[in-house]
Amino acid sequence: MYAKSQVSKLCERLRLTPYQSYILEMNCHKYNLSRLVKRGGVLYAPYLSGAKNRWTDAAARLVRGPRADLIGPDRMLVRAQRGIRFCADGCYCARHGGVKYYADATGGRLTRDDFMRIVTTRPGR
Repeated sequence: MYAKSQVSKLCERLRLTPYQSYILEMNCHKYNLSRLVKRGGVLYAPYLSGAKNRWTDAAARLVRGPRADLIGPDRMLVRAQRGIRFCADGCYCARHGGVKYYADATGGRLTRDDFMRIVTTRPGR
């Protein structure tokens, strides 16, 4: 388990915004802090494995990935989702009510074509 001072140091190292730091410090017991990923201004924070239904959780993790939150610079973008596709500039693909949607780093909706264009286009090409 991480101490508050370790979480603060981690927040500094990752150069998190005050909002992201606050969320991590208040919920450090909930997240797997060794697996945090920051891309663009968005933080991917996977959950720790739950003690309840350990077999069900392990099977779901194998099929769709860990349950995770996406924390934007000033708000929560995705909460407790599996199967998030998280790209280098902070764009992501997630589900809401069973419907797949695409969004940019600020949470603004994108069409699938726009999302694929952003993901596949690299600078210098």
